[in-house]
Amino acid sequence: MGVIENMKELADLIKKAGDIDLYRKIIESEGEVIELTRENRRLEDRVTELEKTLALREKMHFTEPFYHQEGDKTPYCPACWEGKNLAIHVTFIFNTQGRARWDCPVCKHIFLI
Repeated sequence: MGVIENMKELADLIKKAGDIDLYRKIIESEGEVIELTRENRRLEDRVTELEKTLALREKMHFTEPFYHQEGDKTPYCPACWEGKNLAIHVTFIFNTQGRARWDCPVCKHIFLI
């Protein structure tokens, strides 16, 4: 049984005993426990997000002008990675004039080769 369930059970017992002031205090405490539980979950999610970013940061390496990951042939946009920690693949474009470039679909940077 969790803390919230225990608080509810305690509130029911106090209500039956007829102590209204204590019942109100338990209800307030129950609300605080619920809010703390939500905050704890939010913080756990943030820790998970930061751990994923850190793991990705360890995998990325820079070879001018792009970031790369081992085993991935498509480079990542350096502007998105350095500015927002977003691992965004750039798109290779070869135009009719025989010029090659890489375009970022998110930040719209164009990298001429």
